[in-house]
Amino acid sequence: METSEVEKFNIKNFLSTKGAAIAAAAVAVVGVGTMAVSSSVAAGDKIVLGVRAEGQPVGGMDRASAEKIFTNIAAQKIHKLTFRYEGEEFVVTPEDIKLTPLIEQATQEAFQYGRGGSTLGNFNDQMKCFLNGRNVQLDAQYDSALLDEKLNEIAAKINRDPVNAVCRFSGDVIEKIPGVIGKKLNTQELAENLKAPLTTLNLPTGIIELKPEEIQPFITTEDIAEIDSVLGSFSTYYYPGDRGDNIWLAASSISNKIVKPSWTFSFNDTVGERTWDAGYKVAGVIINGRPAEDYGGGVCQVSSTLYNAVLLAGLTPTERTPHFFQSTYIAPGRDATVADGQIDFKFRNDYPHNVYLIAEAYGSTLSVYVLGTKADLGGADIAIEREGSDMSPSIYRVWYSGNDVIKSEFLHTDVYETPKPRQD
Repeated sequence: METSEVEKFNIKNFLSTKGAAIAAAAVAVVGVGTMAVSSSVAAGDKIVLGVRAEGQPVGGMDRASAEKIFTNIAAQKIHKLTFRYEGEEFVVTPEDIKLTPLIEQATQEAFQYGRGGSTLGNFNDQMKCFLNGRNVQLDAQYDSALLDEKLNEIAAKINRDPVNAVCRFSGDVIEKIPGVIGKKLNTQELAENLKAPLTTLNLPTGIIELKPEEIQPFITTEDIAEIDSVLGSFSTYYYPGDRGDNIWLAASSISNKIVKPSWTFSFNDTVGERTWDAGYKVAGVIINGRPAEDYGGGVCQVSSTLYNAVLLAGLTPTERTPHFFQSTYIAPGRDATVADGQIDFKFRNDYPHNVYLIAEAYGSTLSVYVLGTKADLGGADIAIEREGSDMSPSIYRVWYSGNDVIKSEFLHTDVYETPKPRQD
């Protein structure tokens, strides 16, 4: 017997409606049962199924059992840190920095999941955990101040100050002493890079190779590589004593200095203020055209001696002032006075190569040498010549090739005053 399409439709509709009702009823029964279990778990002392401790299952365990799991994990992950530089190893132990695993915190996180909310909320969390799992990370804490202290101890064994390359001049021989590159371990950066591995207990398993920063000296070996001769030198004489001590101190300040191409050298900036704190003594000076005494007396002899060496080396004076009246230690027109914050002596290096200053004050002789590259002089010899009287001298710098004048350069005309009586 055939069934009509109307009958077929009614049967299907009926079956569909009945099936849905049955399925709904089944879900309701399971849901109620599961929520009941969820409520029971939330009220119990076991960890929800699906929870893992660093990948290891701890679901169904009580707190004590989970703590043992986390303790074993900590024992496997915590170890000393070993640093190495140039073959030397440095060890930092967990005890050194009080590295402590947060076992109780991790256990509480594992135990607390699926608890503390509403029954429906706990049910949802537990179902997600059962289906997808939930991993609990074991973290740690450490004393950052202790880590800084240990890293600074390591840095103290690695760090070294850069050392300038140096030229020495003895007789006609120039000796070059190479510079030393400095080392500086960036402990702040190292501590920052260790922060995440320490707090997550993902400690480096191998040796940590340290890479300190290289610090070039101010005067490098390359800076003096092409220095091969004395371009110019000049000497003056003095009497030992407080004035001589000041001369020695100022000469030491300008010695072993490099002046690169286009650089301008400032005497005052290099020597600094002539004060008692800087080691200068009271000696004869000229103040407002009158003889007097003040700290740093005698320093003008150093600037004047430097001025003459600079002229003979063919360098370019850019700032120079004569004294009020003639000096006893140098010829008229050849002096260069200086005064703190008021009068400076400056010169510029217009050569294509570096020049290097050496100043020596021993016994009663002050000498300044300007070292450089001989080719920069172009084979010329330089002389300083004067016209006019001692009270009003005109100074020329003359460049010679043998006996032939290459060029004559007018420098200045000075006018000296008659010394005024000293005011006491």
